[in-house]
Amino acid sequence: MPTSLLHPMANSAGRRNLRARLQAWLETWIPRRSRKHFYNFRTEPGFQANLMDVSRIRDVLAGAEMGNVRDLFSLYRDVLASDSHIQCEFAKRKLAVLGDSISVQPADKSRPDDVRAAGAIQDMVNYFQEDLVRACNHLLDSTLYPVALVEKVFKPSTRPGLRYELARLNPVPHLDLDYTTGFLMLWELDPRLGYVTGQREAPNPNRYMLHRGHLLQLADFWGGPFRCLLFWWLLSAMTRDWWSRFLDRYGAPFMVGKFNPADDETRASLTQAFQAATKIFGLVVSAETQVELLQAASQQNGEAFKAFKDVCDDEKSKVILGQVGSARPMHTGLNSGVSRQHESVRQDIRQYDQMLLGLTLGNQLFRQYLDINGIPGATPRIVWGGVSTEEQQALGTLLSSLAAAGLEPTDAGITTLSERIAFPLRRIAPKGPAG
Repeated sequence: MPTSLLHPMANSAGRRNLRARLQAWLETWIPRRSRKHFYNFRTEPGFQANLMDVSRIRDVLAGAEMGNVRDLFSLYRDVLASDSHIQCEFAKRKLAVLGDSISVQPADKSRPDDVRAAGAIQDMVNYFQEDLVRACNHLLDSTLYPVALVEKVFKPSTRPGLRYELARLNPVPHLDLDYTTGFLMLWELDPRLGYVTGQREAPNPNRYMLHRGHLLQLADFWGGPFRCLLFWWLLSAMTRDWWSRFLDRYGAPFMVGKFNPADDETRASLTQAFQAATKIFGLVVSAETQVELLQAASQQNGEAFKAFKDVCDDEKSKVILGQVGSARPMHTGLNSGVSRQHESVRQDIRQYDQMLLGLTLGNQLFRQYLDINGIPGATPRIVWGGVSTEEQQALGTLLSSLAAAGLEPTDAGITTLSERIAFPLRRIAPKGPAG
């Protein structure tokens, strides 16, 4: 028999080594330590949007294309914080998803394991709803940003039937991302102070959810859909600045005095009176002196400013929402169908955002949760809210037409209808013969 086994104390260092390796391996599969991204917002770059011009934005984009996306994402942060139009339109895009309730449906209702798995996930969603909403809010950033990550942290569970439960879903700040190696890396942070240590690591899929919510096929360091908003933001911001300067210079009426060129004394008196006018808010001149107040054509210039500002805002709305009707309603006449078309575009975007977010949650969170707890069954499906009012009316009309033709949905069809309209349905029991 080996001596190391006969004398346990002689091999204590080896056992500690083995224990440490086992704990490290378990940590890679079930992240249980406190969050790694304890972010200190004091380490963020300062507000730099007020220093931007066309050449500076080009420099930021060129740096991002080399993999250093920190300046680009800090500029995205500044644009969101300072542009009310982009901020409101982005909020509309997110609220279309976050405002709907989440319903978890089994992959196959005829299989007991799938039904049990769906029930376990629904319990997790209900128990952890507040943190889950915050995580979904951050993941939906990737509808404009190129990518969004959320850190998963588990803890041993005290609830019956569970081994581990979620302890935290921690959004990873976009400024922690780096692509200088050509691949997505995360800056490691000091666990106490939250400062960047200078070391990087590849995101472990067991610890991080990674979501891309846009249609672009470009590399992440090109900036995602947000990239094309930067120049429209710059034009609209500069337009406000130019308009403010115009009003500061020409917004108030200016005075024009007329005098006899040969009368130097009158000219001196008029000049002195103009200089005093800003203090006494009036003029003291002789009866023969002529003074006129002229107003710049600010109304016409204001219309030009509004038209150009509307063009910039419309382009921002098209990128974010695919239409402009929700931000600036346009009168196109009765029965033009424009509002219906805008609503159709909004529904297409909402359904796509919900589908992608549901796949990310299912594949990267729910599947892991089931495996960790040893719960059999396929990954359940996620249903967000229900169909719109117009679709419900069309669905009711279709069912009436089918009934008139002697047709009715099967039991499986009733289940599908219940999922679409977001409340359960059942067949009406046949009435017995009258007593």
